[in-house]
Amino acid sequence: MRSRLAATPPRCSRRRVLPARKTASAVQAGLLDELLSRRIIFVAGKGGTGKTTVSAALCLLAARRGKEVLGVEVDAKGELAAALGSKGSSFKAELVQPGVSVLALHAEESFQEYLRIYFKVPRLARITPLSKVFDFIATAVPGPRDMLVTGKIAFEERRRDQAKRPVWDLIVADCSASGHILAQLRAARSMLELVRGGLIRSQIEWIDSVISDARRTTAVLTALPEEMPVVETIELSRAIAKQRTVHVGLCVLNRMPPEPLPAAARRVLADLATADADVRAKVPGVAHIGADLELGERLYRSAQAQERHLRTEIDMPVVPVPLLALRTGLATSRAVADALRDSCGGRE
Repeated sequence: MRSRLAATPPRCSRRRVLPARKTASAVQAGLLDELLSRRIIFVAGKGGTGKTTVSAALCLLAARRGKEVLGVEVDAKGELAAALGSKGSSFKAELVQPGVSVLALHAEESFQEYLRIYFKVPRLARITPLSKVFDFIATAVPGPRDMLVTGKIAFEERRRDQAKRPVWDLIVADCSASGHILAQLRAARSMLELVRGGLIRSQIEWIDSVISDARRTTAVLTALPEEMPVVETIELSRAIAKQRTVHVGLCVLNRMPPEPLPAAARRVLADLATADADVRAKVPGVAHIGADLELGERLYRSAQAQERHLRTEIDMPVVPVPLLALRTGLATSRAVADALRDSCGGRE
């Protein structure tokens, strides 16, 4: 005979089971996959924050996944091409790495291309009076000049090959410095207030729809773990959010100093620094170890404080990239690509 204890079904607990809270690493896992699923990525930030290197790294990461990538140099200085191991770039897209091409954006060339495609206007010689008028519109008038930047990027996103497939799977734009990017992103919307109808208005509306579509377009901000770059990144983030022109996916915090040595290791080095002369002679530079460790500790703590401040003030994931002892170029771009992959939990 079964006992009453065995026959009695277990009483269900009424205690509510709460889902486990996601850790920061869990939140960032797959972040790179989501980022690279877009069609256009604008990389923006203050000059000197590693904006071009991050742009190159994103190009390489996408190409590793088999994507055809176009890197766009908005300022046309050749820096993005150099970060990808090439000597230069032009208005014509040129292959610089497997799966990665680079195009240098020139407002005048963009305007000439626009006239040729949509209005069948032949390329004008620079000496003609009409060409001088067009040059003025393309290079001197702020609204049209800025719209030519986003317009060219939107045009490249729409390009298709003979099989009706996109020519580019991803476009990464290495943008102007933080002050100018706002005008470029807002240009199409500003022009809508001036152009009331016709073909040009429909094209401006299309450009604005491409930029503002969060499923298709996003932005990545770059910063350094220092007071002024962090403040400017916070201001840029708020300005973009206020004008509602583009979705911002994440912020890359560049050049994070390494974590200091553990306390036990520091004690060993401190003991070594105070050892007798014969011992110290066998370890060159040991006399300066204490000062170097103290400096490293201060830099690390300052960077950590700036990272916490940045995370508190902006509503997006912050991805730290370690300080790399490499010269700017392809090797650095590859190292940053690896760091982004590791931090964001992306696949190869």
